[in-house]
Amino acid sequence: MKIKNLHRWDVTPKEAIEIQRNLQKRILLKNFSKDIHLVAGADAAFSTLDKLCFANVKPKSTLSKTKKIICQGAKKENLVHGAVCVFSFPDMELVEEKTATLPLKFPYIPGLLSFREGTVLLKCFEKIKNAPDVILFDGQGIMHPRKMGIAAHLGILLNKPAIGCAKSYLYGEFNLPANFKGAFEYVRDKNGELIGACLRTRKDVKPIFVSTGHKISLSKAIDIVLACTKRYRLPEPLRYAHRLAEITKQRYEKDY
Repeated sequence: MKIKNLHRWDVTPKEAIEIQRNLQKRILLKNFSKDIHLVAGADAAFSTLDKLCFANVKPKSTLSKTKKIICQGAKKENLVHGAVCVFSFPDMELVEEKTATLPLKFPYIPGLLSFREGTVLLKCFEKIKNAPDVILFDGQGIMHPRKMGIAAHLGILLNKPAIGCAKSYLYGEFNLPANFKGAFEYVRDKNGELIGACLRTRKDVKPIFVSTGHKISLSKAIDIVLACTKRYRLPEPLRYAHRLAEITKQRYEKDY
């Protein structure tokens, strides 16, 4: 997949906020007309590992292996593991999956998630051969203080319709939806502007937060999320991406 190179990633939090403000004017909230055949889910997981070194110990025999040990005073290594899973739509069959692992260089700051996960997810998308028609991100779209959550940010860079599909609340005012699948309540900012929806994807299960990221309307975003949601709280492409990111993390930690 092609990716627009619109800014640097090695930035300070202050510079990151300025980048968000500059990108915000590029968001397109209009519906797209292309038929949907492929939907992708994108998510990331994080590791903090001790840097290892080889012990400078003479082996007892030629068959002995040098063991890895934690160096005295060794620094921690922070990593981010990304996963992208592409599914057919509407039957939800897995078509392709890609992963990547990179050093984590940006601190945790609410509202700047895309600067922690963006580089590794874009690395995954670079490997994807079956380009999705729409992408679901585990995070916000315009339901964000600067209307620039990860779905808006990466949707612009990928030039693809993107939907924010978050498990937790970040910004806005709303009422809880009724207790049945498909029930939702709109989320509005402090000025009353519509920025997303609190959506119930299963009865007796906590709702999720859906918002437009790029090149899609909110009503269409809600329809797609519901169509991709089967037995679980999260839509299938995102649920699989979350699981694959965790598996990638666990495998990396085991082999480290």
